[in-house]
Amino acid sequence: MNSPSFPPSPDIQTLAATDNEIDLIELWRTLVEFKWTIVVTTLLCLATAATIAFMMTPVYQADVLVAPAEEGKGNSGLAALAGQLGGIAELAGVNASSGGSNKETAIAYLKSRIFIENFIKEKNLLPVLYPNQWDITRNDWAVEDKSKIPTLWDAHQLFSKKVLSVTSDKKTGLITITIEWKNREQAVEWANEIVKRANDHLRQKAIAETELSVNYLESELKKTSVVEVQQAIFKVMESQIKSKMMANVQEQFAFIVIDPAALMNENAYIRPKRQLITVLGLLVGVMMGTLIAFIRSTILKHRAFA
Repeated sequence: MNSPSFPPSPDIQTLAATDNEIDLIELWRTLVEFKWTIVVTTLLCLATAATIAFMMTPVYQADVLVAPAEEGKGNSGLAALAGQLGGIAELAGVNASSGGSNKETAIAYLKSRIFIENFIKEKNLLPVLYPNQWDITRNDWAVEDKSKIPTLWDAHQLFSKKVLSVTSDKKTGLITITIEWKNREQAVEWANEIVKRANDHLRQKAIAETELSVNYLESELKKTSVVEVQQAIFKVMESQIKSKMMANVQEQFAFIVIDPAALMNENAYIRPKRQLITVLGLLVGVMMGTLIAFIRSTILKHRAFA
């Protein structure tokens, strides 16, 4: 009895290749059929991205490169003398371990709330930092609710997080003070003035502390008749007086300016990245147009079989 004969089964790889060819042909047909949908969607996204990119306010960056003022000159001798005086030197506020301008302290002061708030207050920057809430014609805040008027604390948060940044290079020890702002003249002015103000404030602070130390040592000098102690106090006072004299004549007390901020070209903004935004708009437009084309094709096929 002859067994029934079956037709040979098609090769699986051949079927897969055929399916892939059909899918690619179908994909191409869909793209060709809805080409104007893709083109229009792409152009709309491209135009939207370009409009947004060119309507965004440019932001400029002003940098001041500084070096920390030299520390520790003559501190070894001062430390030895302060050791002879024991608690008197500590009470007098004599710091024998570091110089007049400690790098970490100077940077911390530069970023401190009190320094930034004083800078904003003295420069009257609240209306500048919040222009949308300020009425130029009335020279007053344009807000009905007085509780929503920006405060110095609000301005400090904005300035320290989005405007001012301080970075230190661990290899070279150099410090970069950066201002990012939409007005390039103001960015340059603020960057240079912040360094100058920090130097002035820290210098005045050092002078005041030295004067207190000298006054205290003078009072202690009158209380003792021991010659050795008197000589030690005289030497510490001499060192403190020299430090005060140096602070009075040293304008760049904490930060030595190596490269001040300079006015940049009008097109030298750091944000927005207009070319990047435009290219992203083009890519998004192509993807959205292709997606819409396939959705329309699927809907039309369902309607045809319904």
